[in-house]
Amino acid sequence: MFNKVILIGRLGQNAEAKTAQNNKDYVILNIATQESWKNDKGDYETRTEWHRVFAWSNLSSFAKTLQKGQLITLEGTLRYREVTEDVEGVPYKHRLAEIHAISMKRLSKVEAADDPADWATE
Repeated sequence: MFNKVILIGRLGQNAEAKTAQNNKDYVILNIATQESWKNDKGDYETRTEWHRVFAWSNLSSFAKTLQKGQLITLEGTLRYREVTEDVEGVPYKHRLAEIHAISMKRLSKVEAADDPADWATE
């Protein structure tokens, strides 16, 4: 069996650094990908999908340097997490899809003169 996700997309916001209950640092990234196609009338349509990506360990240090709008590519695994939310006083259970990054590469440069490394792995 095989579980692998490869994305090329843009950051929707700057990386969000967090610390887990076990005191391990991680970063959450929101990545936008787009696909385009021609509809029946011959016009182009575009759809944007948003992906929630988690970067742990050494990858979190690299991910912290990523900025809104940057183009990146990443490889990871798809995981699902069950959550319960309160919707108008009623508990609502659902599953969230998350990508846990294994490697990342920056495809567009940052503005700073001292650019950090352009790639990292877990």
